[in-house]
Amino acid sequence: MRTLIALFSVLVVGVIAGPAIAAGTATPFGAATVVNGSLQMVSNTGNADATDDVGGVTIAGTGVTTFASITTLATEFNVTDDDCKAGSPRFSVKVTTPSGSKNVFVYLGPSPSFTGCTPNTWLSSGNLINSPDPRFDISQIVAGGQQSTHSAALAAVGTYPVESISLVVDSGWAFDDKEQTVLARNITVNSDVFYVYPPPTTGGMNPAKACAALRTQMGAEAFKLKYGTNANKSNAFGKCVSSMARMKNDAARTQAVKTTVKEAKACVKAHGKAKGHGKKNSAALRACLIKAG
Repeated sequence: MRTLIALFSVLVVGVIAGPAIAAGTATPFGAATVVNGSLQMVSNTGNADATDDVGGVTIAGTGVTTFASITTLATEFNVTDDDCKAGSPRFSVKVTTPSGSKNVFVYLGPSPSFTGCTPNTWLSSGNLINSPDPRFDISQIVAGGQQSTHSAALAAVGTYPVESISLVVDSGWAFDDKEQTVLARNITVNSDVFYVYPPPTTGGMNPAKACAALRTQMGAEAFKLKYGTNANKSNAFGKCVSSMARMKNDAARTQAVKTTVKEAKACVKAHGKAKGHGKKNSAALRACLIKAG
């Protein structure tokens, strides 16, 4: 059970502006699927099936020509109950060099170790092209270039043609359970944005929009406690949508959001800040949140 004191803290995810529909394409590969509009990438090295050792998405058709033509490279990501570790998640930019195809890796997470990402929280990478951190790994092209800045990468490979750009998760082997799951949305390459969040709507408080509003206002942990099978399940959003779909109209859903948020805050006040945050306290909060709304 995650710490309950921060259930209602505001998540600053830095939504990246961009078109609702991208001109390019995003093609998931390996153990990657689309879940509730976000990309879920899995690396599971705990079984004999090598096909799910890596998960990711390849971005194409964005108009990128050379490495220097990449002006924006960004995403919002959630490491679920895992972490950033062993170079994953990362962007991988494949370029054509005089000696063949090579990769430039661009690591997510806090510098300089690119690990220690807050679990079960949507984080914004910001525009990595503007990052001053040495998160560009050009060691396939320049020996010893594992921790290079964008300026150094630009000097080394700026004129090289770009063959592909991918977002990759492949470090399941680095975790005790041999599994790493990372969600991603608002994946941005220049002016193209993929897996856009919030999803475009036609107006009104439809079921998906109502649940998105609830998740934002309640916080991800409280939302999971209320709607999920348990705090570690990822089915909370789907169950919320099903609940909202049974309501008669948008007005009813709008009122449900207001009521649920109000009652959920009361639950946190009553049960979420007691000392210890033990199982008994967590169970009481969960029971209260389930009744809320």
